Amino acid sequence: MAAASEHADLIGSGVTALAAQIRDGGLSSRELVSACLAQAAHDELNTHITIAEDAAQRAGELDRQLAERGPVGPLHGVPVSLKDNYTTSGTRTTGGMAVLRDWVPDTDAAVVQRLTGAGALVLGKTNMHEYSFGITSDNPHFGPVRNPHDPARSAGGSSGGSGAAVAARIVPAAMGTDTGGSVRIPAAVCGAVGLKPTRDRLPLEGVLRVSAGFDVAGPITRDVTDAALLMHVLTGGETVAPGELPTDPAALRGVRIGVPVGDYWADNHPEVERLYRAAAQRFADAGAELREVTVEHAEIGSETGFLIATPEAVVLVAELFRERGLGSIEEQLGGFGADVAALLGSQVGPDASPVPAHAYLTAVEQTVPAIRRGYLTALSDVDVLLTPTAPAPAIPLAQSGLMQHNGRPADPFPTFVRYTFGVSVIGLPAISVPAGLTGDGLPVGVQLIGAHHAESDLLRLARAFELTAR
Repeated sequence: MAAASEHADLIGSGVTALAAQIRDGGLSSRELVSACLAQAAHDELNTHITIAEDAAQRAGELDRQLAERGPVGPLHGVPVSLKDNYTTSGTRTTGGMAVLRDWVPDTDAAVVQRLTGAGALVLGKTNMHEYSFGITSDNPHFGPVRNPHDPARSAGGSSGGSGAAVAARIVPAAMGTDTGGSVRIPAAVCGAVGLKPTRDRLPLEGVLRVSAGFDVAGPITRDVTDAALLMHVLTGGETVAPGELPTDPAALRGVRIGVPVGDYWADNHPEVERLYRAAAQRFADAGAELREVTVEHAEIGSETGFLIATPEAVVLVAELFRERGLGSIEEQLGGFGADVAALLGSQVGPDASPVPAHAYLTAVEQTVPAIRRGYLTALSDVDVLLTPTAPAPAIPLAQSGLMQHNGRPADPFPTFVRYTFGVSVIGLPAISVPAGLTGDGLPVGVQLIGAHHAESDLLRLARAFELTAR
């Protein structure tokens, strides 16, 4: 059997290259899946809750199919892991919750069907923040996800297992979901690429949802080319194909990059600020035009998101419990971890102080449109906005409840979603790409934000930026 480093090198070559090797006969799906399973067997980061029992069998079937009839699709034989809030036929789906520990669905989520329809196979289900409502992935039931760059630190959340598994080269790619930053933040702090599509771009049937209005499915990959391939598959060819991406950073010449200014954008960890400024300079050095912009109402994006998502989460988890015959939320509160129990308990139960209906409606009907106008106005004279993905690098797991940020204590949840939640609230697409490492060796990501349905533009610009590092 190959050494662990050889397994990691193979997996780390990425989805696009691996799919090509399998199609050309230089690699079998069984060999690739065996490498992933070997990596998973020695995973000290706790990236997966469940490894699919039929992964090796499915790989063998795909190898036979390739030999007999050719490839099913562009992902033929490539293993992909899924955040454990995607339902999977025959493989348990927990949502990171103890109450669903033994649930085995009988259908695949719509996104999973699209992936497997293109020839991919499911390696396993990744660990996550309980019920997707948090950013540390410090799961009280299945253990914390650890950061590949420092196992004492968080992998971000809520799709932390997906981000860590890709960055640690346990699997070539993984799917997450993003409500307020849950794809982009793990990608940023683990050193991967995370794409949040436009709201409603991808189907959510079969996903255990947190918010009726904000949730999206999105890929986490090793590089932008792989993100483009997965999105091209998931959208049925509606977005840019990998072969249509730039091959030279000169593609950035003349591109207008909006750099938000104001106090709201200034409270960053010094190393995040340094790498963010360096990333902006990389764009400029490649010929892009940097323009300072003001994003009105950006500062209320996160508080508006929480105001809307919190009561929606309670409604959705109550529906899930009814469907599964699990009783009421009040009956199950004691089975949740402290943070999620507090969130749910704020809306139902004896100590509840629920969001008033008028406050929810005002947020949806008045505040969200105001935030949307602020971002779209800022985008009206530029091609994309450039921000840090998160204002801090990965925090120690010991600070999951209370972190230190710029010399003061802070709640990690609102701190980390500072630059991502507002984008989710208005449904715009965004991509997080690695911007470098801090002096302590921790990854930092920068976020490109585009107009509605501008995923192809984001992928092209992100790929050109990626090329500036070479």
